[in-house]
Amino acid sequence: MIIAYVSKVDQDCYSELQNEFTDVKNFSAIEDFIGFYAASRNRDVVLLYRVEDMEEIQKLSTLHFSNNIYIIVIGKEDTQYSLLAGKTGVDVYLSTREAQAETIKKYIIDSQRVIKERRGNSNVAVFTGISGGVGTTTITMNLAKSMADNHPDKNILFLDFAYTKSVSNLFFNILQPEKNIVDIARVQNIEMEEFFDNGLLKYSNNLFMVPGIQKHTDKEEFEKAENIQVYLDFITYMKERFDFILIDIGVFEDINLEIDIQEIADDIYAIAEFNIPSMSILKTYIDIIDRSGWYNKTHVLANRADSYGNITHEEAKKILSKGLKHNFEIDFAIPNDAVHLRECWNEAKLVCDEYPETPFMVKLNEFAEKFFIKSQSKQKAQKQKQKNPFLTKVKQWL
Repeated sequence: MIIAYVSKVDQDCYSELQNEFTDVKNFSAIEDFIGFYAASRNRDVVLLYRVEDMEEIQKLSTLHFSNNIYIIVIGKEDTQYSLLAGKTGVDVYLSTREAQAETIKKYIIDSQRVIKERRGNSNVAVFTGISGGVGTTTITMNLAKSMADNHPDKNILFLDFAYTKSVSNLFFNILQPEKNIVDIARVQNIEMEEFFDNGLLKYSNNLFMVPGIQKHTDKEEFEKAENIQVYLDFITYMKERFDFILIDIGVFEDINLEIDIQEIADDIYAIAEFNIPSMSILKTYIDIIDRSGWYNKTHVLANRADSYGNITHEEAKKILSKGLKHNFEIDFAIPNDAVHLRECWNEAKLVCDEYPETPFMVKLNEFAEKFFIKSQSKQKAQKQKQKNPFLTKVKQWL
């Protein structure tokens, strides 16, 4: 997330935010911000805009922002100012007296929820592991297939963006895919037919996938700026056509494509084990999450949570939250089911197909219901209740 503020008079008014978030930008005029925003269209942005008169608020009505921006306007303690801000689509209007750093931080954290609602009911979920072998690919593949089987009314898309040679295609019985995720970057026109010609595959009636890279040198394609934009456009395009998009990015690395994918994701699932070495690595990742403004959409998923010698949930929570502004919870835990998982991995079989009643799959299905199916139903219900969102916003200003 980018925190961008526009102010002519007090360039350092939000210096405290620079200590709280990793990406804080400062602009002297709204025109300067517009140029910056045009080059950051795939990032979530919180705009803090300090105004001196109503004409500066009126400028916002002529701008065409995407649904990834959350706008906070700061100005005089005047009802006419706040009403005009609401009419132009501003999310929050604060008087100069109210615009304290702690208040603004709360709105920034809430912005993730608001932006997610604007993007619609579909869900882009990123799965990342703190190291190789923690089960990221196993969890993501089986989750995608199981959700498709259990919910035939939902369209599921599985994407393999891991930076290592892909194995996921083997589990979906695609031994040597003709096209893979690299070929998606070669699409010239953002159209479904072109994607099917360049790596998108239909596995079943409601499960689709794009295989990952087939040789290690292909990862160089992920690092090209022009390709990154195509991938982000592809995900955005597919979001309008699938109920759930599950993305396996493999081991977390501080590289542009992974960061950008996590930025546009609705949810991030960080997978780890409950031993001290894993917690230490996860702690480093959580520090980045905390300062990137992704706190509200990040969930810690513990795999093999009941293995011998693991630390407790409470101990893990203390390690993760130490020195941070927020307390990170362990959102879900999956038990150790080594016998079945080892057999399926060695034979390139999906656990959901071979052993659908095992402890691993029982918990994974619970996870799917809690974080995907029920969550989507709840969002739909909330939207139906909100009959007149504009009226609700006006009441807020009053």
